[in-house]
Amino acid sequence: MTCLMQEKRPIAYFSEKLSGATLNYPTYDKELYALVRALETWQHYLWPKEFVIHTDHESLKYLKAQHKLNKRHARWVEFIESFPYVIKYKQGKENIVADALSRRYTSITTMDARYLGFEQIKSIYEEDSDFREIYKLCEKHGEGKYYRHEGYLFRGNQLCIPRTSLRELILREAHGGGLMAHFGVAKTLSCLQEHFYWPHMKRDVESLCARCVECKQAKSKVQSSGLYTPLPIPSLPWVDISMDFVLGLPRTKRGRDSIFVVVDRFSKMVHFIPCHKTDDAVNVADLFFKEVVCEATYLIPRTWWFHSWWHHVPKHDISATSS
Repeated sequence: MTCLMQEKRPIAYFSEKLSGATLNYPTYDKELYALVRALETWQHYLWPKEFVIHTDHESLKYLKAQHKLNKRHARWVEFIESFPYVIKYKQGKENIVADALSRRYTSITTMDARYLGFEQIKSIYEEDSDFREIYKLCEKHGEGKYYRHEGYLFRGNQLCIPRTSLRELILREAHGGGLMAHFGVAKTLSCLQEHFYWPHMKRDVESLCARCVECKQAKSKVQSSGLYTPLPIPSLPWVDISMDFVLGLPRTKRGRDSIFVVVDRFSKMVHFIPCHKTDDAVNVADLFFKEVVCEATYLIPRTWWFHSWWHHVPKHDISATSS
């Protein structure tokens, strides 16, 4: 986990799961690879001005003093040397920002019991509908994966959470707590299952993610709207027309900088009408009746198809069906 800081305040984070050959790298290579990936990600911020690299891997501070490099190190060092940097060693216990993020799952279980209320669950097991039977069976010895330890009930390495408000608290912490990022169902469930257990945990996670307001506001949901509906086939000229605009053209002597395009969908006949980008719906309607209806066709179309992305002309102002 790497953290980009400015004026002693974190402004961006970067992490990457190792895979493939990188899993077999020695510790020094992994640390150097993490540095290279962080520089590649934030290079547009770091190139213009000298910056300081804080690392808890002490051997990296001797990076410039190495005389013999293998091909991989040489490639990485060549890239690193393109930056104006200074490396400073920082002990792990002082590197609290990146350290906390790298160990965010463990931080839940290492918090003091009085903050999360773990002490109270010891007295709830005997009356809990989910765990009371297995809790009694584990009084003297373990039962399958279940066992007692200091009054707590464990399933393997997972602490069993009885049916209390503590479940909701842990759910919210694992999904949208200070060190989490509103992950989806799979990642939130994975974070929980690493340390906790209760029946139907997946159902509870799905329910929480479904009603999370922050997720609904920030994450789009792709829904199928069905097949596209084709436009009706016209049977007569100038009965169905389409309209569009070509914007951003060089300005003419008369100040025109756009073209109003009118196409007859039956004959494919096109009218190109010069206009201004700032013309509103009234001006566009005047141009249409003057240049198309009065000068060329003498007909009012029955259906007008208009590309609504042109923001100067609201769709409802000029799209119409004549009677």
